[in-house]
Formats: sequence, C-alpha cells, structure tokens
Amino acid sequence: MIELRPWHWVALDAVAIVLLAVIAADGDHEPALIPALLLVTAPILLRRRYPVPVLIWTNAVTYLYVLELDTTMQAAAWMLASYSAAVRSRRAAVVTGFATWLLAQAIVLTQDGMTPLQLVAVPLIVAVPPCVLAETVRQRRVWMTAFAEQQRRRAEAEAEGRLVAERLTIARELHDVVAHGVTLMTVQAGIARLRSAPDDPLHEVMNTIEQTGRLSLEEMRRLMSVLRGDDTDGLAPQPGLADLGDLVAAASAAGLRTELMIHGSPVALAAGADVAAYRIVQEALTNAVKHAATRSATVEIAHEADGVRMRVTNPGPAAADGAGAEGQGIPGMRDRAHLHGGTLTARPEPQDTWRVEAWLPYPAVPGGSRR
Repeated sequence: MIELRPWHWVALDAVAIVLLAVIAADGDHEPALIPALLLVTAPILLRRRYPVPVLIWTNAVTYLYVLELDTTMQAAAWMLASYSAAVRSRRAAVVTGFATWLLAQAIVLTQDGMTPLQLVAVPLIVAVPPCVLAETVRQRRVWMTAFAEQQRRRAEAEAEGRLVAERLTIARELHDVVAHGVTLMTVQAGIARLRSAPDDPLHEVMNTIEQTGRLSLEEMRRLMSVLRGDDTDGLAPQPGLADLGDLVAAASAAGLRTELMIHGSPVALAAGADVAAYRIVQEALTNAVKHAATRSATVEIAHEADGVRMRVTNPGPAAADGAGAEGQGIPGMRDRAHLHGGTLTARPEPQDTWRVEAWLPYPAVPGGSRR
C-alpha cells in the first residue's frame, strides 16, 4: 500500500486548484476569469498549515468574487477550506459549519432566479458535507491514536511480564544451587556436633550452625513454594553445559540446523553458573528459531584460562523484534551473566550474522590451580 507524504497532498491540491479554475471559467464562458478564480483557490495550498486564515480568505474573496464579477458561486475550494478548519475539533466543526452556512445563505440571496428549495438546499450542501466529513476523519484519528496507545501499553506489559518470568526462573535456579550448599553445610555441622563432646565449646557452635541452616532451608522452601505455585518442574535436576548436546539435538529437531563445537579442556563451573550458561545458550537458540532469517546456527563453547566463552551465531539478518533487537530474551540472558560475574553481548556482525556471546568465570580455587 502506497503511503502519501505531505507534499503529495500539496501536489494534489495544486492540480485540483488549476482544474477548478479552468472548469469554473469555462462554465461561465469567461476564460479571463481564471486569474480571479486562482486568487480564490490558490490559498488552498496552505490549508493544512493555516486552516483558519485560509478559510477566512476564501470566504471573503468568494463573496466579493460573486458580488463584484456577477458570476455563479464556485464552492469546491470553499468546501476544502471548510473541511481543513473543521477537522481540528468538534467545536471548530460546529463554528465553521455555521459560519459557512451564513455566508452561503447571504450569497444565494443575492442571486436572481433562485427557487425557495435552492435557497435552502444550496447553503446546506456547501456547509454540511465538509463538516460531517471532518468530524468523521477526526473521530477516526482519535480512535487510531487510542488504539496505538493501547497496543503500546499491552506490548510493554507483555514485555515486563516476560522479564519478570525470566528473573523468577533465575531465582528458582539460584534457590536450587544455594539450597544444595546450605544442606551440605547443615549436614556437616550436624556430623561435627555429634562427634564433639557436649562440654566442647565447638559443640554449641556446631549446633547453632545446624539449627540456623535448617531454619534457612525451611524459609527458602516456603518462599519458593509461593513463587512456584503449582509448578512441579522446580523439582527436576537443573541442566548444565554437559547437557548442550541434547539441547542442540532438540533445536535441530525443531528445524534449526545447529552445530556444536567445543574448544579446550572442560573445567567445571560453579553450579549456578553452569545452569546460567545452559540457559543463555538455550535462549539464544530460541531467538534464532523464532526470529532468524535463516534456519541454521552454530554454538561454540571455548574453555579459556579464566572462564568459559559461549558464542551462538546464526547467518542472515535477524528480525527487528527478536534476536536482532533488544528483545525480551536478551535482558534475561544479560541478567544471568551479570549475576555470576560474567558478561554478555548481542549484536549483528558485518556479514549479515547475528551473534550472542557470553563469558562466565570459573570459581575461585585455593592455590590458583584448576587443572
């Protein structure tokens, strides 16, 4: 569908002005009237920027034109000016319609040979249609503006909902990791308490650690039961980088030809970072499935000296609302990376390629040796 620009409308007005002047002059059999008719119609070119002054000018010149040149009323330019003034607001439409009707009535009363029906009908034909059309167009514009605003608010609400859901998922995964660590500490504290003598100062310390750990676990379980609701998936083991083979196979089964490449000797990440790494790759592949222009992707996992670098690339320009823009998945991936001290970038590459790249550090190891 061709969208008309403002200068297109001005050009159409210019063509209409010339045609109206020529037709009106020919109808009066007076070609010499063309300059006078152009004086009436030419200001129509400015009707969108200065609607009220153009209406006043057109009305005044039309009135003088009819009285002084003793010719018939040419109402087309007059009606265009009335429409431009009336479309601004409902009050403008009422005032314009009434003023136009009064002037048209005054003009037709000066004409000889008018029947009573013409005396009534001609002013109404000149005044009413432009104002009715202007009100219809104005109402449609108001409706379209309201609809666009509603769509914008709905999109923002959906985006916020998806971001909250993503952060809730991160919170669930963090809970699982922390709960595992607290459980181990609680069990170790309980064993130390049982092995210590009752009069040993460490006995009471271990007992306090054990009880605090148990209370903390209960509070965490209570909190997550509220967050999870009826979601039973939280009890399933959380995936990590070791499960990327299954993830790549699932993406390929979904129609995205995916290649997995692993460089370097694998080093274990912290439990939470391992889950975050898997989720980042998963979200990047999901974006590629939904938004990429092509149906292929490459997943590269590089085990570097101080961390793991992940790259997910897919050739072809990405859609503006998905992987190719700051879509809803990208803030979630960035949150995951930052939570574990890492970084994430998502951007187009020169050869029509979209790349998501993340880096997560290895956990600190006493003595500085990991291998």
